[in-house]
Amino acid sequence: MSNFELTEDERDVLQELMNVAYGNATAVVADMLDAFASLSIPNIKVMKINELLETFSELKSTSYFFSTQAFNGEFDGESAFFINQESANNLAKHLELESEEDLDDAILELTNVLTSSLTTKLAQEMDTEVSFSLPSISKVPLQEIGSVETFQNYSQVIVIDTDLNFEDQKINGKIFILTKDESIQWLKIKLNSILELLI
Repeated sequence: MSNFELTEDERDVLQELMNVAYGNATAVVADMLDAFASLSIPNIKVMKINELLETFSELKSTSYFFSTQAFNGEFDGESAFFINQESANNLAKHLELESEEDLDDAILELTNVLTSSLTTKLAQEMDTEVSFSLPSISKVPLQEIGSVETFQNYSQVIVIDTDLNFEDQKINGKIFILTKDESIQWLKIKLNSILELLI
């Protein structure tokens, strides 16, 4: 495994691409839930997977619905979406859901819409394409998050995280986009080619 770092210029370009992608995703999700949504400015870091797990341990709630969806292509990785029990209950209330199974389906659909709209738009901005696997969901205590298979597939990741907030409905979620080692290398090359066009 190589150690990859993003230069300040590379990070700035990725930040701009993510701002476009997140704006697109916000509009799609708000339309899906018929509610006003906001996404915080994406935070971009390169980190080892153990550092990422420490980040998860700082999340305030102890129990989360946790859904993931892999995406494949030159830009290859996985999204992870966290929503705590209180927000999940508010989502169920907003959508007038009647069962736990319906809530699982709604969270999976939210993950699918978020990931596909976000990642597809980001891929378009970088002149590439991605395909998606079906999302999966589990409910895990945060102290056990390191045992989840998703995080055993990575050693080092570019983490792009943001908070999804439906303020009026009191629904909050946290989204992470994880990329694999080889995609980080591809991403650096692509970001630098975009930089050259800007100079």
